[in-house]
Amino acid sequence: MRSGGSVACWGDDSYGQATPPGSPFDSVSAGLEHTCGVRSGGSVACWGDDSNGQATPPEGSFVSVSAGSDHTCGVRSGGSVACWGANVHPFDVSNVPNQATSPEGSFVSVSAGALHTCGVRSDRSVACWGWDEFGQATPPGGSFESISAGSGRTCGVGSDGSVACWGWDEIGQA
Repeated sequence: MRSGGSVACWGDDSYGQATPPGSPFDSVSAGLEHTCGVRSGGSVACWGDDSNGQATPPEGSFVSVSAGSDHTCGVRSGGSVACWGANVHPFDVSNVPNQATSPEGSFVSVSAGALHTCGVRSDRSVACWGWDEFGQATPPGGSFESISAGSGRTCGVGSDGSVACWGWDEIGQA
C-alpha cells in the first residue's frame, strides 16, 4: 500500500494477481494466485486467478480481507465472517469442515491459509475451520490480538504479547 491508497504489486503476474485496479484501498492481501483488497468505503475488489471463485467477492461492506490459496475470507462491517472460493478438501474427506465455510459469531480479524482459516473472535478467542491434519486448525486456548494461517501451521500473538504457533512443525516452523 502506498500513501493515498494505491496498491503496488510485483512478482509473478501470470494470472493478473500483480496488476491491481486503480481504486484507493485501505488494505490488501495477496493469496496464492489472486489478490484482494478492501477499498475505501468498505467494498472488496479482487484480481488474479478466479478458477474457484476466490476473486469474486460478495457485495457488502468489509473491514478486512484475507486471500488464501484458493479461497478468500473477510470480516464484514458488523463482525460476521464471509468466505468465498474453493470449499473442498483436496483429499475428499467428508467430515472436515471446509476452509470457506465460515462459523457464526462476531470476529475482529480473519486469516485464510492454504486449506484452513482462522479468526480472532470479538472476545479474543480463536476459531479455526478447514483441514486439520497437522493440528493447524486446532488453536490453543487463551486471548489473542492477531492470527496468521499458513499452509500447515498457524501462529498468533497473544493479548500478553507472546507468540503461539500450532500445526506442522517438522522443521521447527511452528
